[in-house]
Formats: sequence, C-alpha cells, structure tokens
Amino acid sequence: MTSQHLLGAVAAALVLLAASPVPSPAQAQAPDRRHLASASVEALQRTYLECDRVATNTLLDLASAAHCSMVGEELKHRVFGGDLERLLAWWRANRWTGAEAVSDSQARDHGPEIP
Repeated sequence: MTSQHLLGAVAAALVLLAASPVPSPAQAQAPDRRHLASASVEALQRTYLECDRVATNTLLDLASAAHCSMVGEELKHRVFGGDLERLLAWWRANRWTGAEAVSDSQARDHGPEIP
C-alpha cells in the first residue's frame, strides 16, 4: 500500500471514528466530551477540518485520534442533530476550503485552535 493510500485510509478511519455510535453503558462508558461544551461551533468546525487535514498527511497518535473523534461527535450532535449524513455533507463541502483557511490561520496564529 502506498503512503497516499495509507493516508487516505487514516482520513477515512477518522471519519468513521467520528461516525461511530456511542456504545451502550453495558459495553463501555461514553467518552467525556464536557470540555467541548464551551467550544464555539466555529472552533469545533475548524478543529474537525484540521483533524482531517492532519490525518490526511500523517498518522495520528491515539490521543489525537480520540480528541478528533470527540470533536466530531460534538459537532455531529450540536450542529447536525446527530445526523451523520448531514455532517458528512458539510465535511465534503468544506474540507478543502476549510483546510486552506486553517493553514492560513495557523500561519497567522502559530498553531491551530483546538478546544
């Protein structure tokens, strides 16, 4: 598998992680997303797109993958009413322009804003 295919697989896995249903209490406790409750929708969107950009270009460590997954879940529930298809439609429409905007803001701010 080429590195581009691997990077694509990582990006797809990130989307799938964000789309995964929360297991029942009998299976496992849901990840704690309370720290994201105070994050603005814009910050969640920027972070989600930044996660996608990073996962497309490199392998995320476990903590980053977990954080990105929680951001995706928070965004899905808060903005899209839990509707994965709506989240994916937004992501498809914004992933390239959002990545460019994130890169521009990083150049100005010296790093991404991750709630």
